Amino acid sequence: MRIKITFNNPASRTDLPINTNYYLVCLISALAKGYASYLRSLCSSDRGSKYFDMFTFSQLIIPLREIESRKISILSEQFYWYVASPYPQFLGIISSRLRSFKNIWIAGQSFEVDTIEFLPSPRFDGPEARFTCLSPVTVRRRRSAVKKAGNHSKYIFPFEEDYISFLEDDLLNKYNRLRSNKRDKLDFNLEFDRDYLRKRNNKIVKVITIEKDDEHNNQIRGVLAPLAIQADPDVLQLIYNTGLGHYNSMGFGMVERIQ
Repeated sequence: MRIKITFNNPASRTDLPINTNYYLVCLISALAKGYASYLRSLCSSDRGSKYFDMFTFSQLIIPLREIESRKISILSEQFYWYVASPYPQFLGIISSRLRSFKNIWIAGQSFEVDTIEFLPSPRFDGPEARFTCLSPVTVRRRRSAVKKAGNHSKYIFPFEEDYISFLEDDLLNKYNRLRSNKRDKLDFNLEFDRDYLRKRNNKIVKVITIEKDDEHNNQIRGVLAPLAIQADPDVLQLIYNTGLGHYNSMGFGMVERIQ
């Protein structure tokens, strides 16, 4: 399940940092403040953890915009944001808290919340579905793999041999956190749209900087491209609700079904 939040732009032009992930994480944290213990209790395997992270969110969807250096200018009267989770309780809290505020703040800019819509998950009846990315899909290497001689990359990309297995391992972990019927393996495969890759000359890697301030930031690399996934319907549902890949609760891996 997911919610679609529509914001009103208060001016004809409003500027935000090009990377808003950090500010959106802060917004969600503020909205969920006071509910941490309850949210962790929803998933029995997470009761001893410090954070609830079974959610993901999109980039800001801005119909009319201009991008210049590290700045994005909102030119449209309204823009949109999606938040997804397998737990409707979490989405209910976020929705209720948003409605209680006349305005919210993103990177120092104030925006009015216009509408909040609950969007039911699509039905997945078959073993394959096509998706587009609403935020980059990021896959990080295991720490032991990063330490290997000659391997200095923190992230793994689609052209590398272990990409699918890393995604599958992460999905299996999410599946077993959510389900009482634990599994040892998932039947999973993924293929990015070849026509799209050809048109983009395989340039589908996007770098998102998590900007806390001028001195503290972290660059996360992910992939933005249409993709087809072969998996059991309940795994496809899991991907839709929790996101694909790592760092979902930081705004990575949100997908939208297109077929």
